[in-house]
Amino acid sequence: MRPILSHFVLFLMGMLFAPFAAAQVEADAAIQDARDSLGGRGAFPWYDREADAPRPLRLRTVEDDSDNRASDWQPAPATGTAVRPPNLSWLGRILQIMGISALVALLVLAVVLITRAFLSGEVMETAGSKVVETGHDVDRVEHLPFQLRKPVGDFLSEARRLYEAGDYSQAILYLYSHFLVQLDRQHVIRLAKGKTNRQYLRETRSRPVLHQILEITMVGFEDVFFGHHKISREQFEASWNRLSEFEAELTQVERAAA
Repeated sequence: MRPILSHFVLFLMGMLFAPFAAAQVEADAAIQDARDSLGGRGAFPWYDREADAPRPLRLRTVEDDSDNRASDWQPAPATGTAVRPPNLSWLGRILQIMGISALVALLVLAVVLITRAFLSGEVMETAGSKVVETGHDVDRVEHLPFQLRKPVGDFLSEARRLYEAGDYSQAILYLYSHFLVQLDRQHVIRLAKGKTNRQYLRETRSRPVLHQILEITMVGFEDVFFGHHKISREQFEASWNRLSEFEAELTQVERAAA
């Protein structure tokens, strides 16, 4: 009984593994056929006969050769997908130039305003000092060695007004008063009550130019004030025409005292 069972088991196993064995035989036969084919005279660069294994192939990179092929296909040109931002450097330069121009304009405006304010202050100060000096000059009339009507302005302006009006006798009175007041201001003489014209004239001897101008004017003044004479235009202009020389000499006195 056991032999029959054993044969039956072997039969079943044979039936079970028979397809696998047949497939293995066929595979081995195919491999052998391939070896026989590769082992012939043909050249197969991808097969190594000695190692019975494939060998790696080094393929040469083929550049696009569409112009030498019978084909209408052309490679599509490469297109960049990146979007370039707009160039705004010119706008920055314009804004920079505008900013610098505005700054320069503000600086110039500030300089102009400061200069105007300074000059305006100088003019006001000069005008104010001139008004004060004129008031002091008129107040000095009481120290003159004679009685004289106070002028509306200063002595020199009154002398000019009378000269232009043709009243040379009255004009010489105010011109002489102007000379005395200016000499007192620069400390060439010292106005005081009780002093005479001759005393003032002697005080100017250290300044020959001033002494000569004052003497000529004093003679015309005394002819009118004490002698009640009228003087001519030529007599008045002998002193009037030296007014600029008188002022220049006083300027030198002022500079020497500074």
